[in-house]
Amino acid sequence: MSLPASDRVQPTPHPRTLGWIGTTALAMGGSNQSLFLMAALFAGQGSIPGQGSAAVPLLIVGLIVSWAAAPAWTELVLMWPNRVGGISAACAEAFKPYSPVLSALTGSCYWWGWVPTCGLTAVLSAAAIQQWYLPGLPVELVACALVAFFTVVNLCGIKWVVRLAVPVATASAGLALISSIGSVFSGSVDWRQATDFSLNSPFEGLFGDVTSIMAGLYLIGFAAPAFEAAACHVGETIDPDRNLPRAMFASGAMAGMYFFVLPVVWLGVVGPGPLGMQLALVLGPTFAPLLGGLGKSAAIWFMMMNMFHGTLQPLAGAARTLSQLSEDGLLPRFLAKRTSTDCPWAATLLTGGSATLFILSGYPLWFIAAANFTYLISICMPNVAAWLLRRDQPEAERPYRAPRGTIMLGVASAGFWLLTAVLGFQQFGLPTVLCGLALAYSGAALYAWRMMEDRRLQGLPLIPQTLHLKLTGAMLFVLVLDGAGYLLAVESVPHAQSTLATVLEDIFVVVALLTISVGLVLPGMITHSAEQVSEAARRLASGTLTDFSHAMAALGRGDLDAAHASVDIAPVRITSRDELGEMGHSFNILQDKVQDAAYGLDRARESLRAARTELMARHHEIAHLAHHDALTDLPNRTALSLRFESAIERAAADGGSFAVLSVDLDHFKEANDVFGHAAGDELLCAIADRLKLATDGSFIARVGGDEFIILSEGGDSELKAKELADRVFKAVSGDISVRGQQISISVSVGAALYPRDGSDVASLMANSDAALYRAKADGRRMLQVFDPEMDRQTRERYALQHDLRTAVAHQELLLHYQPQARIDGTICGFEALARWRHPKRGLVSPATFIPLAEQDGSIVEIGEWTLREACREAASWPSPLQIAVNLSPVQFRFGDLASLVHSILFDTGLAPGRLELEITEGVLIRDAQTALTILRRLKSLGVKIAMDDFGTGYASLASLQSFPFDKIKIDRSFVSGVAGNGQSAAIVRSILTLGAALGMPVIAEGVETEEELDFLRAEGCAEIQGYLLGKPQMIEIYAEQISGRGGRFDYREIKSPALLGRGKIKVGL
Repeated sequence: MSLPASDRVQPTPHPRTLGWIGTTALAMGGSNQSLFLMAALFAGQGSIPGQGSAAVPLLIVGLIVSWAAAPAWTELVLMWPNRVGGISAACAEAFKPYSPVLSALTGSCYWWGWVPTCGLTAVLSAAAIQQWYLPGLPVELVACALVAFFTVVNLCGIKWVVRLAVPVATASAGLALISSIGSVFSGSVDWRQATDFSLNSPFEGLFGDVTSIMAGLYLIGFAAPAFEAAACHVGETIDPDRNLPRAMFASGAMAGMYFFVLPVVWLGVVGPGPLGMQLALVLGPTFAPLLGGLGKSAAIWFMMMNMFHGTLQPLAGAARTLSQLSEDGLLPRFLAKRTSTDCPWAATLLTGGSATLFILSGYPLWFIAAANFTYLISICMPNVAAWLLRRDQPEAERPYRAPRGTIMLGVASAGFWLLTAVLGFQQFGLPTVLCGLALAYSGAALYAWRMMEDRRLQGLPLIPQTLHLKLTGAMLFVLVLDGAGYLLAVESVPHAQSTLATVLEDIFVVVALLTISVGLVLPGMITHSAEQVSEAARRLASGTLTDFSHAMAALGRGDLDAAHASVDIAPVRITSRDELGEMGHSFNILQDKVQDAAYGLDRARESLRAARTELMARHHEIAHLAHHDALTDLPNRTALSLRFESAIERAAADGGSFAVLSVDLDHFKEANDVFGHAAGDELLCAIADRLKLATDGSFIARVGGDEFIILSEGGDSELKAKELADRVFKAVSGDISVRGQQISISVSVGAALYPRDGSDVASLMANSDAALYRAKADGRRMLQVFDPEMDRQTRERYALQHDLRTAVAHQELLLHYQPQARIDGTICGFEALARWRHPKRGLVSPATFIPLAEQDGSIVEIGEWTLREACREAASWPSPLQIAVNLSPVQFRFGDLASLVHSILFDTGLAPGRLELEITEGVLIRDAQTALTILRRLKSLGVKIAMDDFGTGYASLASLQSFPFDKIKIDRSFVSGVAGNGQSAAIVRSILTLGAALGMPVIAEGVETEEELDFLRAEGCAEIQGYLLGKPQMIEIYAEQISGRGGRFDYREIKSPALLGRGKIKVGL
């Protein structure tokens, strides 16, 4: 096995110095090769007969076949424009799937084909030089000197070669034109003689003629396609995509001159006999029409110039073929060595040396024929390679694409040349056949040499036990047996049966060609497929599968960054449809599945990464939410506790102090009820933003619905707390725009100082709350700093709230009743008002316990007890007076109020029409739809609904519009002093007018003086309630009224209202 491409030293690029003219000049050594074949074709050599004048049409046929192959050659070499060595060196990529040996064999065959050309052209030019200028020197010595000279020129670099080739090519082409045009226009051409063709055959009969024709075409195949030499320098050509096609076209045109025009003209001028002699001595008449007496000298220089090309070109072109294949890892390493001038010196010296040996051996024609056999192989294989690339790599980049059909024309040309080899090669005798086979197989030997070099560098045994070696050895053994059988068969045929001997020799050539193709290609295909699968399996096992295993382990560890499998998969190229192709196809399916699994792992990893990222984001979000208020994004109680602890630790360590400020919005509940929860939320966010600006970096947290805590650290804590409170008051002052509404709101602030007012979180929070409670109790919108008296009041409030939860169970509640009368004094009913007789504190004011009950929800139980007790009491009265009971907004949010009322009415037997339920506007504002539904259910029971405290809320008129109340109660704040207060009088008057317009009776509460009574009577008020009638007392005090005997109050008998219990306190605010 060869070294991997990654382990081979990458060759340096070739400098591009050639234009298309220089490339064409170098290729002249191929375009003019008809000259040194002319004598062999016309007269033969030794026992090998020529073809006579029929050589001319054979030359033309050979040229046409060569032209047919040219487009495929051009496409092939331009697919790899950085290579040198011509068409045979460009086959390596195409033959990889079949046999790398085939590439080495093609290149070495190409080189062998050019070696005798180098030597023979040197001999022909040396013969002219020796005859005319150096008669004392042997021709062979002059020829060897010419080879040495041109070798030195090549070693100087391609620039010097071109500098020599261009003038020589110009002179050669000019003399060729003179020879042809001068003869034609002077009338020297005997056109009948030029078109009279006769064929010499080795034996009688059609088969003898065919053998002769094929032998001639076989030799011509050595020369006619040689204009392909223009492709040997692609990597050294400037702009090869444009210049190479030009050079190929120009070289093909020059080949037309030498293989078509000149042979026809010369045959018509000098005749067939002289053309079988030395052309330098017989072509003088073709130059004489234009050059006169210089014609003979011109003929000699014409031949010398053209032969110089034939010597120069193999040293420049064929040597590069060996060098390129060595760089490809197919031939021995030493052949790739270059000089500083980019000349492949080892390959050049080998070419020059081989040409010299050919000269010294007497330049036999049979060796030329043997070399021609290898050259035919080397020009046939590129056409096959171009076809294989079209089939196997149709999408590959092709700077030049051969016209439609020309690829198959090239394949047909290759078939034609092989046919000439089969039918013509044997004519040159057994030594020629065996030599040709040996030269062809030398490429395999050179490839084996390179493989052993690479294995030695890799530390492997020189001779591997591979399937390729075994199969190739078997094929070579078959070839040996074939040769032995050939010898026996030919020797046993009588001389009289020359046709049979020829047939046997042809069969041998066919078997030899099949052995070369099958013996190299078939083992190569088999082993290449096996090596591809083996290499793919090794790459898969050591690469993707190993990565996949590690990735799965990493995935199990949760290391997502390492959970990646690199996909290093190269599909096995399928080049056959047999079992090998099926094996490769199956392995490709396996690789595809592994690749899908690797990609699936990547997708799973990315999905897990995304999920983890999202989870971490959620975690951070949850962690943030755990420490921040969802509405305002301020720190919450949890964050406050942590900050509190760290503040206490710092203050304790430094001996410092800090202030805790409890901030609560004033009347936020009412604003929230009026404008709705959404507006309330926006209001809280706006307040939070203002507080953040006001606190100027101090820690602020939201700990309740409308309650905030501020920690102010450093400096004089109490002074700093006061300054901070002032900034807070200013920050929240002024209207706040929320949903198109301008809302004005204030705050109350309570402060506690560390360590004066507490040394732990609980005590500091409790004391700042106590200070806040005092601020609200003292009128709101102020700062109160904690003092111990506040602590006592707070503990007292908490103890009272605790006792209130058991007041109903311990029967500590009782009802007082306040009478209601028509304006004329007729009693029409009573309002039931709850009172709490504490076992230790005595009678507790409703102003104290009702708010506490609404805060902790015990108002629901108290409200139910009040309603049931009032109904039970009213049901026992002899007179069917009205009983009014207040409902708290809290009762509308908990339980089924309508069902409760229905149950109480049923249990107590009170007529529904006697029960009047008083509600405030807050019931409708908090959740209007639910409240209206409950009120309609209550109305359906037959009870009356009264709007209590009308005029004190935010939306009294809207409340009246939403529900048809049975009565309106004017709040005592408007009635008190109404006779002497113009504004109160206007409000009361408006309410009375509104009630009359809506058809609703109006009752005024808080009537305490006769002046107020007179005003209400004058304005048309229907009913009154207040201390002027009587204060809330036990029902026994009003026994006469409930019996029906009292009937009417005499206001003149009332001297002054009682002072205790002034102001009505109801179940609800």
